[in-house]
Amino acid sequence: MGMIRLSEISKSDWNLIRDGEFAGLGLCTAKAGLPLLTFCGNPKFLRMALKNPDVSCLMVPFDLAQQAAEADPLRGICAVPNLRIDFFELHNRLCGPEWAARYAGTDEPTVIDPSAHIDPRAVIAPQNVSIGANTVVEVGAVIFGRTKIGADCTIRSGSVLGGSGLEFMRIGSEGVLGVEHRGSLIIGNRVEIQYNCNVSRSLFPWHETRIGDDTKIESLVHIAHGSHIGKRVLIAASACICGSAEIGDDVWIGPNSTVSSEVKVGDKARVTLGAVAAADVPASSTVTGNFAVDHELFMLDHLRKMRGA
Repeated sequence: MGMIRLSEISKSDWNLIRDGEFAGLGLCTAKAGLPLLTFCGNPKFLRMALKNPDVSCLMVPFDLAQQAAEADPLRGICAVPNLRIDFFELHNRLCGPEWAARYAGTDEPTVIDPSAHIDPRAVIAPQNVSIGANTVVEVGAVIFGRTKIGADCTIRSGSVLGGSGLEFMRIGSEGVLGVEHRGSLIIGNRVEIQYNCNVSRSLFPWHETRIGDDTKIESLVHIAHGSHIGKRVLIAASACICGSAEIGDDVWIGPNSTVSSEVKVGDKARVTLGAVAAADVPASSTVTGNFAVDHELFMLDHLRKMRGA
C-alpha cells in the first residue's frame, strides 16, 4: 500500500479545501497505525476525528468545510455533496484495478502447508490464502482470498470463510450501493469452525476480522466483518456476532444469542442462551434476556412476574 493525495482522487463536484495524503480509509475513531481519510458529518464527529492522530485527511459536507479548515491547519480537507455515499464510492473506486495495488496491496499466490489436509471438494481461492500445518478443511468448505488460517485448525463442511459482509446503503432512486470488502480474516491456531458457519472478512484493507487461538465455534454461527474474537472462546450453535464486536478471552456465547455491533464482551463473561447483548458486557459477568441484563437480576424479575408480584 502507498500514499494517495486528495488531489489525485477529487471529483468535479468536490471542493478540495486543502490537499493532503492518506494511506487508507476508516471511521473517525479508527486506530489503524497509518494515515487515514475519514468522513465527518457534524461538529461532534469532526471533534472526534481531530483527536485521532491517525486521521490525516477529512471529508466533510460543504456547510462544515470552513469550521474544519479553521479547526486544524494541517490536515487535508475535501468538501463533498453526498458524504457517506461519496466516501464509500471512493472506497469502491480505490478497490478497482487502477488503485488497488496502492490502496489494498498486491495479490499473492495461495500458500498451503504440505501437512494440511484439504478435501479436493473444498473451494480455496488461488490468491491471498494461507493455511497452516496440519489444518483440516473438509468437503464443501469455501475459503475466499485475504484469509489466513493457522496450524492445527479444523474447518468443517459447508462453512464459508472470508466472504463479504453486509455493508450496503440506499442511494435513493438509483438503488442500493454495495461496498467492497478488502480487509482480511485472521484465524489463529487450533481453532475449530463446525458446519455451515459464515465468517466475513473486514471492510477496509488495513483491518481484519480475527479469531484467537483455541476458539471453538459450533454449527450455523455468523461472525460479521471486523469482529475480534479472543482466545479459548466457545460459541454455541446459531449465535450471531455482529460487525466490529469485540469478544474477550475465555468467553461463553450461548446458542441462539446475539452480540450487537461494536459491543465489547469482557474476558470470562457469559452470554446465555438466546440473550441479546446490546451493551457492553463486563468481564466475568453473566447476562441473560432481550435486551441482556445481569443474569441474577433477570431471574429475580422473572420469578417476581411468575408470582404476579
